[in-house]
Amino acid sequence: MSNQGEEKRALPTFYPSLIFLLISLMFTETSSPSFLELSWSRYYRRIIVMVLLLLLVGIMTGSFLIWREWERRAAASLLSAAYNQEGWQKVVTAYPHSRAAASALLLLASTQAQEHHLEESQQTYAQFLKRFPHHPLAISAYLGMGMNEDALGHEEQAAQYFQQAAAAYPKAYAAPQALLLEARIKARLGKKKEAKQLLEIISTQYPDSLVNTLVLKEGKGNLF
Repeated sequence: MSNQGEEKRALPTFYPSLIFLLISLMFTETSSPSFLELSWSRYYRRIIVMVLLLLLVGIMTGSFLIWREWERRAAASLLSAAYNQEGWQKVVTAYPHSRAAASALLLLASTQAQEHHLEESQQTYAQFLKRFPHHPLAISAYLGMGMNEDALGHEEQAAQYFQQAAAAYPKAYAAPQALLLEARIKARLGKKKEAKQLLEIISTQYPDSLVNTLVLKEGKGNLF
């Protein structure tokens, strides 16, 4: 009898522990790994490589932009200090694709023409057009080449350069001037009908230009 009583008294002390265990299991979260965790575990090597590549591209791009800005300032400084052909040639040699080099080439070609080195001037203008075909002053190179050819007595070639200038850069500031120069050469060659047609183009396409004002003021017949 005494043993049975001890067993009955021991049972109640076991129940609270069992109940506590069951409650703990009920409220314990057993969530599965998230999508991001699974993706990271599978592709973390690729992700790390992509991040490193992006950082490398960013560093290279930033370095290139910094270098370009430094080059631009250095070229502009060298151009501002240049005052003759030797100085302009240094800009072209040191920074061949900079905006300062474009300005230096035009200054160099113009000075060569003024000193009657027309063949050298032609080569310099051609070099400018090869490097900077979309430069805002590219039409000036065509005009300079046309004037050089005219000075050399090559009137047909000069007219072709003026025609190319107006055709390639119809919205440029000097387009009507190119047409007028071409018209004058056509008139000199006895092609007055073509010359008048060019003046008509100036009047219709560039009515507000200074060249058209000159045409109207002087009269079409007095410009030849």
